[in-house]
Amino acid sequence: MLARARTEGSIISISSTSEQGSASADVSSVHATPQKLRTFHSDSLLGSPSGRPTTPSPSRARPADDISSPPVRPNLVNSNVRTYAGKSRSFLVALPQSQAGTLGLESHSQGLIDDMGAMYGESQEDDFEMRESYTELRERWGVDASEDDPRPLTPVASPSPKGKGKKRKGLKEEPPVKVLPYGMMNDLKSITELRSKGESRRFLDEVGYLFEGLDAKGALGVRRGSALEIVTKLCDVDFARRAKAADFLGRAWEVLRDAGAGEGDKILDSILVFYAALVARDPTDLLDLASKSDFASTLHRILTSLERSNDPLWLISSNAGSAELKAAGISKAEVTLLGNLHRLIRKKSGLFEDVDLVSNRLLISQALAIVSPSAHTLSHLPALLHSLTAELNPIPLRVDAYISGLSLIPSEGPSSYMYTPSLLHLDNCLRLLDSCLLGSWSISGEEMAAQAARLEELRGRDFAKGLIALCACCGIILMDSDLQDRREVASKCMESALRVLINLTHDDRSWCEAVLDDPLSMPAIMHLIVLAQRQRRLLEKQLEAEEAKDEDNDDAARCLDRMCLALGLLTNLVQATPDAKASMNDTLLDFDCPYKRACIRGCRCPGRTSALACLAQVYAQHLSSSNELDVVVRGHMAVLFGLLMDRSPSNQSTLLDALPGASDREKLGALLQHAQDFTLFYVALSRKMAQARSRSRDEDEEPIEMGDEDSRYSSATRTARALRDSKGEAVAKGVIAFLKRLRDQSA
Repeated sequence: MLARARTEGSIISISSTSEQGSASADVSSVHATPQKLRTFHSDSLLGSPSGRPTTPSPSRARPADDISSPPVRPNLVNSNVRTYAGKSRSFLVALPQSQAGTLGLESHSQGLIDDMGAMYGESQEDDFEMRESYTELRERWGVDASEDDPRPLTPVASPSPKGKGKKRKGLKEEPPVKVLPYGMMNDLKSITELRSKGESRRFLDEVGYLFEGLDAKGALGVRRGSALEIVTKLCDVDFARRAKAADFLGRAWEVLRDAGAGEGDKILDSILVFYAALVARDPTDLLDLASKSDFASTLHRILTSLERSNDPLWLISSNAGSAELKAAGISKAEVTLLGNLHRLIRKKSGLFEDVDLVSNRLLISQALAIVSPSAHTLSHLPALLHSLTAELNPIPLRVDAYISGLSLIPSEGPSSYMYTPSLLHLDNCLRLLDSCLLGSWSISGEEMAAQAARLEELRGRDFAKGLIALCACCGIILMDSDLQDRREVASKCMESALRVLINLTHDDRSWCEAVLDDPLSMPAIMHLIVLAQRQRRLLEKQLEAEEAKDEDNDDAARCLDRMCLALGLLTNLVQATPDAKASMNDTLLDFDCPYKRACIRGCRCPGRTSALACLAQVYAQHLSSSNELDVVVRGHMAVLFGLLMDRSPSNQSTLLDALPGASDREKLGALLQHAQDFTLFYVALSRKMAQARSRSRDEDEEPIEMGDEDSRYSSATRTARALRDSKGEAVAKGVIAFLKRLRDQSA
């Protein structure tokens, strides 16, 4: 082979002769039958790097037909020889002396070896050493190994040049690599492996100019243009997928923040909150971003400074006049940029429906509502409450306007932005507040007093009145055919408002009294219960007749949810304050009331009766159903009836007259049975939920060493939930005891 050949003149002559003769001829035949060889010139193996030809000495010149002895190459040792990887990597490899005889070169090679002995002595070890190949080096250093490879390769030890085949003392032998059978592993490439292959690098190279344009030292216009280009590209689904694989999202947030976004510039701030809402489309991406940066704190800080009068995107969406834009500090050039950003959000992002007015506040709350509740702290609560109360302020005015004959949602105009409610933003804020009230925020036990003080201040600002008006407003939207396109968001917003009211009024007499002080509260709550029951019954009949659509089944479930939430709020009010019992008997309502404008603050229908009789009618409709959920609802209502009748003879008389049954004893016996079934269900459900929370807490906190402050926070949260569950069980058992006494006393 060429890699094992010597570049001696004798071998070259033999090779030349063998080319003309037979390939199987013996080397000795060349000496036996000399032939005239062609003139052959061979450059020296160790010739000068300059490539100058070597001129033979005249004294050694021989005729061309003299083949008595092969030419002996002069000793031209040159230490400046360079090959691409050392001497051993050249195809000019020296042969050992033992092989010279087999080639018929024993008589001629001795002199060459003597002359070049020094050179061979130095390079002998290097020539015959088997160095590692590139494949072995890649395996040893794990170049091609993935971080997620379930079968990592064992590092290959580099061979010793002087101790081949010998084990070193003190080193354990590497265990053999266990190869899984075929089909036992997933050969799909992981994101890390794709990144190592260069796809993510090429992607980052493509978008590198965007980061360069966001240099903090660059012009403001360039930074705004680059930031707008980033969110424009993120609207594309394929670009967003590649950005996720390349860890682009976290880096882009940091670059945007370094460029000045979130520091007061209206354009950059608007782009930053839009970027946050785009990332929030995937909760996993948002979780990673929120855990690595100042995500939540930055958005809460921006939310604190925003109101209807200075929200840039809100003013653009509401078609505010030039005077309002100028008062908000928005120049004409910024109006153009905000208009482009608004069209981008509307047409390409797919974040909102057409009926939802886009605003910076909405983008912020949309992202914060998806962030894990544990990412929020007590310092974030003031910003949330400020935005929530500011959004609730015009709701009572809009309800009064609707009662007087005006539209609930004002028509677009230069000043309509001040009175138009954003139901989606309200829903996001209420969900955040609900998670805080449930103890899901990172609030320690020492901060509970500060949280209570914040909520006490909130109660003094007619927050309960705003929530009741919001429930009435959402009820109007659900019944008004002209507002049909807003029903979905109105239903969600009503449920969130009811949940917050339930948490605030639970075992809290002050909040219960604040709710009852509003004359709209009891009519609104009773209307919600009756309307939800009527709508659910209608949808169920359509489903039985196979005349309903697929989404009607979900609407029926939503109606049941709203009714249960309204019943829960009513139970809290009746349990905490005696005034609620009297208010229930004084409230008049027609079960078939169409909820017209005149009936919002109080039913004016001719067939109106006591609200207790309407509740009894709802209870009777659930008696004929075998649905598991209906069983729970009628059990809850049985407990509620027990609370209403306790220490209230008038309520007792009204309910017993309205309940179905042949006698009072039979009616009370049915109530007692349903209350007992509900109590057993409530106790079992509370225990299962406590166990599930405990398991979830153990799984989340197992790899984390909790500090003293976190431990106190978890302990306080668990204690509050346990007390809430135990109090509910105690109340239900007290009602059962009362119903037993009342049944035994009846004839």
